[in-house]
Amino acid sequence: MKKLSEQAWNRKNDGLRRTAVFLGASAVILTFSLCAPPNAERFDMIGMELAVVALAIFLWKFPIGIYFSANLFTLSAAAGSILKLYDRFPGYDRVVHFISGLLLGYIGVYLINRIFARLHTESIPVLVVLFAGMFAFFGAGFWEIVEFLTDCVVHMDVQHGNTDTMGDIVAGFLGGILYQGCLLFQYRKCFSKANIIKFIKGEPVPATAAALQKEHAAR
Repeated sequence: MKKLSEQAWNRKNDGLRRTAVFLGASAVILTFSLCAPPNAERFDMIGMELAVVALAIFLWKFPIGIYFSANLFTLSAAAGSILKLYDRFPGYDRVVHFISGLLLGYIGVYLINRIFARLHTESIPVLVVLFAGMFAFFGAGFWEIVEFLTDCVVHMDVQHGNTDTMGDIVAGFLGGILYQGCLLFQYRKCFSKANIIKFIKGEPVPATAAALQKEHAAR
């Protein structure tokens, strides 16, 4: 009974934290809109508020770290479009896309681990690293497709030519690669020289972090 009450309390606190993040992000975007320069587009203001609502709908059940990071990223994008930081600081757009690669890698790790959990199996580091990177790469390319379709349908000139589009994709790729590098460091024992030699020789290699720990404990 006590355990159930603690779980209910934790769920309530988690819901309050998410609500606070949602209201805070919405208030910040509203502030951006009130302080926006005369040439700011209303479409950007409304779109960013809707983005916060969309995050609350689709990421509400995700870990609070992902939900908070996604809202923080949305605020950085909102500052770029509403406050015209994209125009005032040419490198700002690249930074935002680079951060998106990190965020997508973060989400990718969560998703692949959820798949492993559903399959009732331990996570496999090599698949986690690969999926995180591929998810970030896919997201970087998919977003540019969305921008391209937006330009075709609404004629907003979101994309500013091939160089801008490819630069954004490269920035997102680099963010994903950096996140992969962090994962490789986390799982560095699984990718040790000894395990690589075992793999080349066709010998059994510990596939999971738990198996690796068991092997070291047995020595």
